[in-house]
Amino acid sequence: MGTRANQQHPGYFLRLLKFSPFERAPRGGWRFGTRRIGDAVVARLVASGRAEIRGEQLIACQRQEGER
Repeated sequence: MGTRANQQHPGYFLRLLKFSPFERAPRGGWRFGTRRIGDAVVARLVASGRAEIRGEQLIACQRQEGER
């Protein structure tokens, strides 16, 4: 999947979210398939407005036209 440094970049997780939403894991944290996603990563994505939590899923937010 790449180096750990690449996996800490928000763009990496946003690309994963385009494929499928993250599911809340039963023992805490989040999952993308078998990959565990930490709560801190999810908190940063939500705080930046790039993702939102709906029920038990984390989904990517739709960007307004003209935004990067």
